[in-house]
Amino acid sequence: MKMNRLIRATAVCLVGLAFTIAASCARAEEAPKRAEAADGSITVRPLAFKPSEDGFYIRFGGQAKVTTMESAAAVEELLGKATAKQILDVVDFTKEKVVLVSWSTSGPPEGSLKHEVEGEGKERRLVFYVQGPAGSQIRGMRERIAADFFAVPKDLVVAFDAAERF
Repeated sequence: MKMNRLIRATAVCLVGLAFTIAASCARAEEAPKRAEAADGSITVRPLAFKPSEDGFYIRFGGQAKVTTMESAAAVEELLGKATAKQILDVVDFTKEKVVLVSWSTSGPPEGSLKHEVEGEGKERRLVFYVQGPAGSQIRGMRERIAADFFAVPKDLVVAFDAAERF
């Protein structure tokens, strides 16, 4: 009897993990998003990425931080040469840098990763954050961990606000 419960609980966890990975991959294929700055606009491009290792999201997801990579060598160091090729083929490091945003949310319903530009001129920075669902809802049945890659302008400061917004 206890073994059946354990098997059922393990199956539920694996289904949840598969859903998280699929949702993260689908989000990376969205069209480029724009973030407005006080002195113009900047382009924040989600980068399509399919990890070659099973534990990628467990190892890099849910850490509430950004990792900035300003060169091809930095991306290769993080991902390995073969896997990094997916990103290196679509990023121009003379104009852009790669940002890995590691985040989490709970659900259902789950929050989503958003970004905004704060400040003006040289004080301008891009802030990623998790937008929680609207309304007061009971959540917390599962934790979703994610790690998403973006290409951003090379000179832009990037940060992560760990507090989920509502």
